[in-house]
Amino acid sequence: MNPGLRFAGLCLHRRTFALLALVGLTWTVGAAPAHDVVRVEEDWELVIGEPDANSAGPQIACTMSPFANISDTHFTVEVNHRSVPWWSPGGVSIHQWSGEWRQQSFDRADRSVMQTNDEVVRWTQALYVESGKLTFQVKDGTSTTWGPYGFSNMFKLQTNWGVNNINSYTPDVSAALSGVAYASNRVKLLRLVQVRATLSTGTVVTDNTVRTVHELTTP
Repeated sequence: MNPGLRFAGLCLHRRTFALLALVGLTWTVGAAPAHDVVRVEEDWELVIGEPDANSAGPQIACTMSPFANISDTHFTVEVNHRSVPWWSPGGVSIHQWSGEWRQQSFDRADRSVMQTNDEVVRWTQALYVESGKLTFQVKDGTSTTWGPYGFSNMFKLQTNWGVNNINSYTPDVSAALSGVAYASNRVKLLRLVQVRATLSTGTVVTDNTVRTVHELTTP
């Protein structure tokens, strides 16, 4: 696997791991220390500038992990490209990883390449534990290129999970290890808009902190 195809800036973000470990899990622990987190949903927004259909630019990769790192199980969403097991342009794909090793993938059938100026793409990434399984799902997606997507409840990956919670999740990992893998000059904005955690009691805790991952600045 060519790590540059997976995510061009991943090596730069590795330096954030030590900082994330020091921050601690105040987001979940502070919310309700007596209860488990069983589901997390992240709302994402992507604003394109001028895409280049010939080079499938831009290409975006977003990460979500049940841990405070990506040394074990984690998931990625790839927008406007697929990096593994072979590269292809366009579409939206999701992958499960164990450290650097890809475990499984799911590709939407529509592999259209972005070519609309000022396109806005929105989607929700969900990570949840249910019946001994950890599920990663992309849902409620809207775009010009692919239309609505993730509404069939089929755009997901599942793996066995030995515990009944994802208490180690932190949105800091998602924000730090997501970004524009190629042609960042063609992306106006990529941001994590809202995070919602569902506790074992059914209570939903909402974090409205807007985490900007990429913003194009002009002189």
